[in-house]
Amino acid sequence: MFIMKKRILFLISCLLDGGIDTALIEYLRGIDTSLYDVTLAIGMKMEGMEVHRGRIPSEVKVVYLVDEPRLLNLRRRRQTGHLPGALKIYDELLLNPVRRYRSARRLRRLTEEADLVVDFDATFYTPLKECRVPVVGFYHFSIEENLRRSERHTRRQMAGMATYKRIALVSDTMVEEGRRLFPELASKFVRIYNGYNLDEFRSRAQRNPGLSLPERYFVAVERLEESQKDLTTLIRAYAKAGGVEPGFPYLLLVGEGRDRERLMELAKECGVGEKVIFAGFQPEVPAIMQGAMALLHSSKYEGFGLVLAEALILGKPVVSTDTPTGPAEVLDGGRAGELLPVGDVEEMARCIRRLAEDTQWREELAKRAERRGDLFDIRASLKELLKF
Repeated sequence: MFIMKKRILFLISCLLDGGIDTALIEYLRGIDTSLYDVTLAIGMKMEGMEVHRGRIPSEVKVVYLVDEPRLLNLRRRRQTGHLPGALKIYDELLLNPVRRYRSARRLRRLTEEADLVVDFDATFYTPLKECRVPVVGFYHFSIEENLRRSERHTRRQMAGMATYKRIALVSDTMVEEGRRLFPELASKFVRIYNGYNLDEFRSRAQRNPGLSLPERYFVAVERLEESQKDLTTLIRAYAKAGGVEPGFPYLLLVGEGRDRERLMELAKECGVGEKVIFAGFQPEVPAIMQGAMALLHSSKYEGFGLVLAEALILGKPVVSTDTPTGPAEVLDGGRAGELLPVGDVEEMARCIRRLAEDTQWREELAKRAERRGDLFDIRASLKELLKF
């Protein structure tokens, strides 16, 4: 008997190499395409930067809302941080309105063919105002921290998301934040954890990592952008912990971003330029993480902290800064990993030194992590999402 499949439209502004993009891929790979027709609409085609493009299942239809090079060349350069001020103004005032118009027109056609729309980075709230089907918007960062950094933008975004049926936040703490700061939206906020196909993720950890690795190393997996992350504290703490010493474990930084050169200079200034390895984006993160002595995570604010869940799934020791939302919840209040004050070089250095020397402590952290890992199963997250 023929059964009409429900049609789900996922939206993301651009597909890059961050945690949001990784989480989206897990949703796309987890949906049963024998029951659902799935389309992914990507706002802008970022040629050469779409590192996850190959992991999108072949059954998922991929379309671009804006793909004309003449409208995107400056936007691509802006993404890397190498764009003069005059060209930024030109891009924002002249090209961006054209991109918005093209995007809204194409998006309107796509929503007419959907039964559910999932705005995965909460950026399409304006063109979705007239959408006839339920829309779920995902918000991945601490609302309170974003208010501090850009109150006008965050308030405008929340006002726009009032048109959504539900606003999915990726931690309970974020839901509490949202209901306190925006009580008029309280009934719309729901918590849906990011997650993974646990068996697939663990099997990926057994693959060839794809690069030559030191015998002993710590790993950090983060975008090299200090507006949110805090690799400055991590590099200084690593040097203070003993990174300059012969035989001390290396520090492997996996990720790309506009602050790469500045962080490389900092490593040299701290005397650990040869011991901090800037590996760039790597597709086989699970295999790299599997070989590490521990995951180190240093950030100013998060929504969830997907890389922390990855480490727990693999049963790896974790040391993380305790940002207002995310790490404490993922690490079960410090029971599944070590939580440190944000920006505290001394405490981070103490933990790095102890990780390097105390095998028993590392094994205890690994056991605590392993007990927590199964919580982040993408099937549970999909079940919550597909209720809509």
